[in-house]
Amino acid sequence: MNGDTDVSALETDRELVAIVAVANNGVIGNDGDMPWHIPADLAHFKETTMDHPVIMGRVTYEGIVEALGEPLPGRTTVVLTSRDLETPDNAVVAHGLTDALETAAAAARERHDDADRIFVAGGATIYDQFLSAVDRLLITEVHDEPAGETYFPDWDRESFRAVARDERDGFAFVEYVRC
Repeated sequence: MNGDTDVSALETDRELVAIVAVANNGVIGNDGDMPWHIPADLAHFKETTMDHPVIMGRVTYEGIVEALGEPLPGRTTVVLTSRDLETPDNAVVAHGLTDALETAAAAARERHDDADRIFVAGGATIYDQFLSAVDRLLITEVHDEPAGETYFPDWDRESFRAVARDERDGFAFVEYVRC
């Protein structure tokens, strides 16, 4: 990638939202997959991100393509990677953080009826790179402690406040906004 590692100074005319499912122990992945199967969380992700651009890393992108046979339908996937990838029409490659944000904003204007949000959807490195710039966190708190090797990065909880909590059986949808 082109070295632009601080997105906190970048501006976009769209709200930047990280969306993630995180276990009590911080785990978000195990062996390239989620260590749980929560259909309501998958439906929440789909409903929330539909018709918006979604930024993700190559490994996350490839896992989705492997599982679905295609990138996320109804969304433009911006794949942040240092590699060159061939992608279908609803996915584009970005080689840096600035490039990813600019590409996602252009997709919001041109492909998604001027969508007001850009989503960041993993993996751990991508979340870490964008956390200083996100306006909102949509976290599915999984009330479990599964094994895993991929963790959501530490985040400054003092910089966010919870504005909504929807408690379910074994998990909760929690929305945080930057203070």
